[in-house]
Amino acid sequence: MELLSVNGLCHLVGVPQDTIMNWVEDFNFYIPEKNFQNVTYYHSEAIDVLKFIKKCKEQGYEKKQIMEMLTNNNIPVPVEKTMEDEQQALDYDENYRENILTVMQTIGKTVANVANQKETLDDLQEQQHEHNKRIKNTEKQLEEINKLKQEIQSLKQEHTPAKEYEMKKESFAKLFKNNS
Repeated sequence: MELLSVNGLCHLVGVPQDTIMNWVEDFNFYIPEKNFQNVTYYHSEAIDVLKFIKKCKEQGYEKKQIMEMLTNNNIPVPVEKTMEDEQQALDYDENYRENILTVMQTIGKTVANVANQKETLDDLQEQQHEHNKRIKNTEKQLEEINKLKQEIQSLKQEHTPAKEYEMKKESFAKLFKNNS
């Protein structure tokens, strides 16, 4: 079994490396690959698949159409791929259960936190209501104080002319007393 690098595929298929990488990503189900020491190599069957994709692209077909043609042309799916996919699905199912459990626990904690926050919010709203009552009371008292200030000022003004009148009256009385 011969393994090819990306550069080898580019040379054999006759397209740039970027194009090969995009096709490998888009059609990875049909392109057999093998990872070895953190490097990805491709089986020789990948050449036929990539040449088919190249031909379809040259004829203007879209990804979805090419995917359907690959399926209809009975391009064999590599056995290793399906085994890897099954193992990933099994791993996914186990992780899925764990994730669901974690999500459910998180939802439970969130609901409890929301309930606590609602109680806190209710307490704060009650405090706000009490503060608003005090503010209205204070405003009424301030209004009453201002009215009383105005009354005092008015009384002072009324009192001053009366006092001046009394002083003038006394002065005239003394003046007439001295003359008699």
